[in-house]
Amino acid sequence: MLILTTLLLLQSPAPAPAPMPATQAAKPDPVPPARIELTTPFPVHLGSVGPREIREGLFGIRSTHDRPFRFRVLDLSLGLSLDEAQFTEPMQPGEIRMVRVRVDPAGMEGFIKGAVRLGTDDPAQPNYILRYDMAIRPEVAVDSGRKSLGEVAPHESPEIRFRFTREGGDLLKLVLASDIPHHLDAELVHDGTAAELRLTLRPGRLQPGTTAGLEILKVATNAPRQPLFTLYLDWRIATPVIPTPSRLVFSDLKTTLQGLELTARDGKPFRILKADIQGQGFQLLDRPGAEAARHVLRIRRVGHAPEAMLVLECSNQDAPLKVPLRFLDPKARPAKGAVPPPPPPGEHGHRH
Repeated sequence: MLILTTLLLLQSPAPAPAPMPATQAAKPDPVPPARIELTTPFPVHLGSVGPREIREGLFGIRSTHDRPFRFRVLDLSLGLSLDEAQFTEPMQPGEIRMVRVRVDPAGMEGFIKGAVRLGTDDPAQPNYILRYDMAIRPEVAVDSGRKSLGEVAPHESPEIRFRFTREGGDLLKLVLASDIPHHLDAELVHDGTAAELRLTLRPGRLQPGTTAGLEILKVATNAPRQPLFTLYLDWRIATPVIPTPSRLVFSDLKTTLQGLELTARDGKPFRILKADIQGQGFQLLDRPGAEAARHVLRIRRVGHAPEAMLVLECSNQDAPLKVPLRFLDPKARPAKGAVPPPPPPGEHGHRH
């Protein structure tokens, strides 16, 4: 866009100067008074404009001069055009004239300000700047950059869709530009100038102890100005029994005993039908008891085994509840600066 910082602004006649002492002559005003008034809002707001949409603007001008004069075009902003035949006839005193301009937003994006600078054949008038602004929509848009599946039961497989549209008539093509975690199914469906990314969460594929996630996905497009989109999807697993914490981690040698609290999501009493630890290095000190809305189980670390699994069968849920048990031996931790091992399959691509 052309920068118009050196131009004179549209203005009203300056107020009369205060009387000067007889010994000092008054300095003439360097800017001659305006001889027009605008009859339309100023600046002209062209609103939201598509990336290839030609938009027209109107400036209403009324002459306040006491004699005819003519306009001439001095400068135009990028993408602006007008028919100079509108200025062939002189402006008569008191005449109101509508000046039409056309704006082509090709190659521009975001919020744009522009102007046309007009001069006159009367040296006793200033130059005039007619200003406009507009917000140019992106060529490709997605209905939302972040979505949520909310609470998901372990037996559910909810689907969510990110819908993309492209203005201008060109076909839209999407490609996944990031890895898809094991617990998500992804599908791209194209329909001319629109496309959808469809994602399905499979809770059965999640690692035990995973209760929530934030997926960060990247989608590439064939739009030159918008080659890449970053999308976010969050979710929470809602089991009938809530374990607190969802994993029991022993991270030092001194800590050998921890408690696991189990509560019902609906607040009603339930019974632990069976409790068993699969693996070595950990011992369950409490056995299932009477029905209650809250249960506390104590688990003791009795060796240096890195991990095991506590498996619980509860009266208020069909599938077993699995709680990982882990021991992070300080002596076995990698040296500072060492590269950590890759995460187990199915744990990459999301955060908890």
